[in-house]
Amino acid sequence: MHQNPPASNTKPNTILVVDDDPDIRSLTRTFLEHEGYAVCTSGNADRAAHIFQTSAHIDLLVTDYSMPQRSGMDLALELKSIQPSLPVLIISGADIPAGQLIQMRTHGWNFLAKPFSLPQLLANVHAILQLPHLALR
Repeated sequence: MHQNPPASNTKPNTILVVDDDPDIRSLTRTFLEHEGYAVCTSGNADRAAHIFQTSAHIDLLVTDYSMPQRSGMDLALELKSIQPSLPVLIISGADIPAGQLIQMRTHGWNFLAKPFSLPQLLANVHAILQLPHLALR
């Protein structure tokens, strides 16, 4: 299901993509920018938190679950404490404990397992940004 990107006469949604894998960051950024989104990227949670705090507005956090130093969940909790309405999409190729998945859903966050296709990513991003009050289950 392909939906149109944001209209060109409106400000594009800004997505913060955080993943310690530079190839995934680059591919995700290129794809989302091609679809009309503004994208900031970071390879670690601390830099991502700095980007978030110094940016005018972030509309969506897409973060890897497993990263060195701090997890994507820790980052999401920190950023949500600053901007409670921030939608979150956790991505991961690792097995996530059932308790962590339940916690994500309890917070209203979305989850996408790696490897995912770019259309799957886009469908999730569109759904989250168009209906931020509804979490994908």
